[in-house]
Amino acid sequence: MSRFIAAIFLVITFCFPAISFCEIVDRVIAIVNDDILTLKEAEKYVQIETQGKYVSVNEYFRNIQLREKLSALIEGILIKQQARKLKINVADKEVDRIVDNIKKQYLIDDEQLKNKLKEEKINYKDFYEGIRMNTLRGRVMAQVISPDVVVTDKTLKAYYDTHTDEFRDEEFRLQQIFISNKTVNAQQKIFTAYSLLKQGTPFEEVAKKFSEDPSASQGGDIGYVKKGDLVPGLREAIGALAPGGYTDILTTPYGFHILRQAEVKKGDSLPFDDVKGKIHERIVAEESEKRYKEYIGKLQQSAYIEVKI
Repeated sequence: MSRFIAAIFLVITFCFPAISFCEIVDRVIAIVNDDILTLKEAEKYVQIETQGKYVSVNEYFRNIQLREKLSALIEGILIKQQARKLKINVADKEVDRIVDNIKKQYLIDDEQLKNKLKEEKINYKDFYEGIRMNTLRGRVMAQVISPDVVVTDKTLKAYYDTHTDEFRDEEFRLQQIFISNKTVNAQQKIFTAYSLLKQGTPFEEVAKKFSEDPSASQGGDIGYVKKGDLVPGLREAIGALAPGGYTDILTTPYGFHILRQAEVKKGDSLPFDDVKGKIHERIVAEESEKRYKEYIGKLQQSAYIEVKI
């Protein structure tokens, strides 16, 4: 579940695990308006971001530019302060709903989630509060930044013309391990297959032993499939892989899948009308990110910020 762990680190950007690999004397390292940031808080942030690579915050600071990391922490404090001013909050029941969706997406229960977090030295409370912070950030942005981004057809066409190589049809040569949801103990079987892959067992071997797809006897090789012919969930998962990589456990109305991208080849350029919607989404996302950075910049300019290291 590599992408699952990556997602966890994303939602806890500003929250910290309740662990400390070394004893340090705490002190204030930054003041942001009426809030303070301590050295221990920074150390916890560092430990989560580096997944335990460094034994102390001082060692970490010798390897990267400290101020780059401090800016992310200060940004989180500023967002929280704005949320208080705007009277924006995120209730526990909303966070619970998001956590439930995460468990459903990755086919795990509450105990499995907590065990996975424990393996990564992440405190469940901090994971929970990280989700709350992410949601809070989104709500602040929705209120203070205009959601309306006007994108004309001329802009869309110009973007298409300058990014032609990004909008080519792709074909993937895929291998699959498939377990029908009608199979007895289907979930247990797909988890066993996934565990074997993680242990280094060749995909072909696992497919021959577990897969219920007709391609199982050929090591799960289902040949070339056009990206556009895949259902959305599978399309996104495959598109994120490098050749030779395989997905996490995926679910469809038919059952459980693990897909391996054996090879990818580019085809002809997709017609403008076929990718127009995708281009619109990309431009809106880029403009939103730009507006977010401008907003944070204004907050920083108007705030009292004192860095003490």
